[in-house]
Amino acid sequence: MKRTIKSVFNKKNKKKIICLTSYSYNFTKIIDDLVDVVLVGDSMGNVLYGMDTTRSVDDQIMVNHATAVKKGADKSLVFFDLPYNRDFSESTTVKRVLSIMKKTSCDGVKIEGNTELKDVIKYLSKKKVPVMAHLGLQPQKFRSSKKFKIYGKDKKDLDNIISDSLCLEKSGAVSILLEGMLTNIAKEVTKTLSIPTIGIGASEYCNGQILVSEDMLGIFRDNHPKFVKKYADLSKNIRVAVNKYSNEVNNNKFPNKKFRYD
Repeated sequence: MKRTIKSVFNKKNKKKIICLTSYSYNFTKIIDDLVDVVLVGDSMGNVLYGMDTTRSVDDQIMVNHATAVKKGADKSLVFFDLPYNRDFSESTTVKRVLSIMKKTSCDGVKIEGNTELKDVIKYLSKKKVPVMAHLGLQPQKFRSSKKFKIYGKDKKDLDNIISDSLCLEKSGAVSILLEGMLTNIAKEVTKTLSIPTIGIGASEYCNGQILVSEDMLGIFRDNHPKFVKKYADLSKNIRVAVNKYSNEVNNNKFPNKKFRYD
């Protein structure tokens, strides 16, 4: 059965919301029935394109990948990251979101930002566009991933994020993603809000969790953030398979009679 916004985001305090990233049709087909939400994250900049920042992912790149992911999602919801743009005005942001939604048929959008997003979320909510807000560590604000900082070490951070999260909830956000923050901050925000929180590096107290799929599967990055648990080591498996293929080709064992047309 196809998941709906209501069936997924009304789970607060009932059942955890399971999310993972995907950037392709084939991978989405693999995970589709195992997760609630597939996020077409701008993390593709790092994972697929070798960029040091998510800022280099533009709207057209997002459209290309989100379209492919949506085609592969029969059961899960598909949200896309709104890419970084220097023009963060309300009118431009709304126009970009609606354009990407129309081109991809995604189920919702995730947007990084604080209370400056309240009017954007209000407008999109009226247009029936579900918005997942994104607080805490916001990668688009950094020119390099090497400069990322854990959120919550400043004494004012708790009051600020509580105020911001309540504002965005009131504006119509269906959920809030909390990234890279101290446990007590994430716990307090989750307890305060009526809508669910999705955590990434924000402790088990969130109502759901998301990871970059390549990180949790052991693909690509050597230096993983502390919050990543590797559930597989696919890099090793891929190297073993490619090495075996190479050896068989060199030793004339592949292709053989079984794999040829006579």
